[in-house]
Amino acid sequence: MGVSAKLIVEPVSVRFSEPKTSRSIPYRVALNMATGANSLQMAMELHQAGQLAQAEQLYRQILRGNPRHPDALHLLGLIAHQAGEHEMAIAYMSQAIAIDGAQPFYHSNLGEAFRALGRTAEARVFYERALQLDPMFAAAHYNLGLLLEAGSPAESQRHFERSIGLRRDFVPAYIKLGNVLRAQAKPAEAVEAYRAALRRRPDDADALNNLGVALVDLRRFPEAFTQLEQALRLVPDSADVHANLGNAYCGVKDWDQAVRCYQEALRLRPNSIEARHALGNVLTIQGDLVGAAAAYLDVLRLKPDHVETLIQYSRVLQAQGQINAALEHYERALRATPESALAHYHRANVLILKRMLHEAIAGFQEALRLRPDFPEAYANLAILLNETSRPDEALETCRRAMECGAECDKLPGIMANSLLLVGRGEEAIEYYRKSIALLSDQSDERSNLLYALNFIPDYDPSVLLEEHLQWAREYAEPLTAQAPPHDNDRKTRRRLRIGYVSPDFRNNAVNYFVEPLLASHDHKRFEVFCYSTTLVPDETTARLQATADQWRDVRHQTDEQIAALVREDKIDILVDLSGHMGRRRLLVFARQPAPIQVTYLGYQNTTGMTAMDYRITDAWADPPGLTDRFYTEKLVRLPRAFFCYQPFDAPPIAPLPALESGSVTFGSFNNFAKVTPRVIDAWLEILKRVPRSRLLILAFRGGSLERRLGELAQQRGISPERVELHDKRPRQEYLRLIQQADIALDPFPFNGHTTICDSIWMGVPVVMLQGQTYASRFGGSVLANLGLEKWIADSVDEYVDLAVKSAGDLPRLSKLRNQLRPRMADSALLDFPGFARNLEKAYRQMWLDGCRQAKAKK
Repeated sequence: MGVSAKLIVEPVSVRFSEPKTSRSIPYRVALNMATGANSLQMAMELHQAGQLAQAEQLYRQILRGNPRHPDALHLLGLIAHQAGEHEMAIAYMSQAIAIDGAQPFYHSNLGEAFRALGRTAEARVFYERALQLDPMFAAAHYNLGLLLEAGSPAESQRHFERSIGLRRDFVPAYIKLGNVLRAQAKPAEAVEAYRAALRRRPDDADALNNLGVALVDLRRFPEAFTQLEQALRLVPDSADVHANLGNAYCGVKDWDQAVRCYQEALRLRPNSIEARHALGNVLTIQGDLVGAAAAYLDVLRLKPDHVETLIQYSRVLQAQGQINAALEHYERALRATPESALAHYHRANVLILKRMLHEAIAGFQEALRLRPDFPEAYANLAILLNETSRPDEALETCRRAMECGAECDKLPGIMANSLLLVGRGEEAIEYYRKSIALLSDQSDERSNLLYALNFIPDYDPSVLLEEHLQWAREYAEPLTAQAPPHDNDRKTRRRLRIGYVSPDFRNNAVNYFVEPLLASHDHKRFEVFCYSTTLVPDETTARLQATADQWRDVRHQTDEQIAALVREDKIDILVDLSGHMGRRRLLVFARQPAPIQVTYLGYQNTTGMTAMDYRITDAWADPPGLTDRFYTEKLVRLPRAFFCYQPFDAPPIAPLPALESGSVTFGSFNNFAKVTPRVIDAWLEILKRVPRSRLLILAFRGGSLERRLGELAQQRGISPERVELHDKRPRQEYLRLIQQADIALDPFPFNGHTTICDSIWMGVPVVMLQGQTYASRFGGSVLANLGLEKWIADSVDEYVDLAVKSAGDLPRLSKLRNQLRPRMADSALLDFPGFARNLEKAYRQMWLDGCRQAKAKK
């Protein structure tokens, strides 16, 4: 995160090339004996001594005697060049060449004058003419190498190598050779070139500095420090060496030392854009966003269109939650450099935060057009394609990335997500395991694997528990072992502080259950804290915030920082609402910041952690004695149900569709990852046994999934048109889609839950299959609390029979359709205060038990 390494080479003394005929005096020319050699000799000695005015006077005196004296004209041109009068230099040198065009150094030095004016094409012509006249002219090779350095480094390299071959002591050429080798990503060869320079001049500060830079490239940091510190002893006031030393400290992640180096570089050169930009980068890494912003703004005052700084400053604004300002600065960067792939990439990330998803997709695609090997752009594009219901395109994006050699360790994991979305769970597991093998920080990817394993039929619950335990052993338990004791007030009847941690305090299905709880808490007895890691707050976030006593926006804080804040807040009971799902923060809980820790609602399995004390459930989802052995947490079974449900705005109940159409419509509105091959077989069997029936599936249209389902239907003798796929949609449209169904079919072994609640609220009964684990039972808690246990099957055959039998009794379905919403409204599921009291009672008991245990340990 340092500055672009500053490479140095000594000023080019060879620009004023010595003539071939000279053996004793640099810059000496072949003399025209008719004009008086002594005068020219004296003028050249004054010239070399730096007495330019006196030398110029003598050159002009010679020209008054002989206006066509080529040496005097040429050397007068050199003085003009040294004085910055390059146009005048060109005029004099051109006259010299017109008189005597056979002198190679005339042409080389005229090339230098053109190069000083930026007229590179003309400069190249004259360097090449010098080499035509004398192919062994080392200085001309060197100067041509300088000219070609930026645009043609390989060609530049050849000329530097040629100049070295002609002059083995040519130290500047070795240094420049090293620079162009490094520019071609050949740092090891660059190191050899710099070492060759140092063998000839051991105290050359420029060679030492540049060697240090190349060693940083190679991550050979101890050697790099040795060279840079030696350079600094020779030139202690070099801002460039201080900045490069800062880069080396960045390489070893010694950010404090890096800051000191950059600050010293800025003391020596206050207007150094590179050092100030690098200082901002390191401050960003240290979390000093205010200091970083100040550094970046200083750069932008010096150079308003500095693209790298505009991008980095935008990232700081983004981290501070100033999304609109961040977007504005990314757009400034693009106005300055429309072809910046990095600016397109970061702008697209901000557009995601503004939920401008299609525009973000276009931004990632433009970044990839400009830079086809941009791994992060491929990854984020694929993630976004998954989020916008385009998993086939996401898979294709990942494959394209791999074909073009974009090395991104995240791609297998993203492919796994795509495969899971289209119901290819077994393949997804393979890719999650590939991803884990590639990533250095595997905690999140291992959590993704754990979540995905819940979807796999017949996966042994004991083996799945062991997978969770293994995750905890590697990532959680070491942190738990280091956790300090708590000093919370252990009074049993005082007002307790309850903290909820979630990435989903936003428009998300989990809040149909969380919001009514938060709104119903007894704030006299419980002080409610919410720790929100929600990336994009919305109207739901604002509503939830109003229900809390204390709201902590911690989206940009690390797990360690959040844990420290929880301890500072003296939270008594900390509640996890996501488990191993989504943007999980289980490693906050691993640090055990609260004396009592609970996992609830979001995840359908154990966390595997010893730091997690309890798990909230009920007797239907986890019958006593059936599932306890699959959890590391102690199960707390609430009376009636483990949840309450707030349906929010919903359209009124519509008449049974089958009464009008004469045929039954089944529907499944779940995450399609839950739809296994065995589920599809059962559904197709139902369609086959219920003539003219059709099936609505909330899934991805127009891709491989739709083709696969059509082919499976045809193999069963079922018209593919009877299986209809419908894309994801806003909630109101989703509820209207549910209205089109007469009967909902729940997947297995991973039940639905929100979808069961939504279906019942819309008057649509649900056929489900229960199993022996929470994931295959928790949906049944909805039906059991509504007296609908008869809609729960114990085997696949019973599931199919139940669906077929129910489809044959339209009057019963019609009557039930009108009863379900009132029944649900009067049930425990919508008794928000009653549910809150039950949960608060459980919290109080946890606290009492914890106080007793703490007392017993003393």
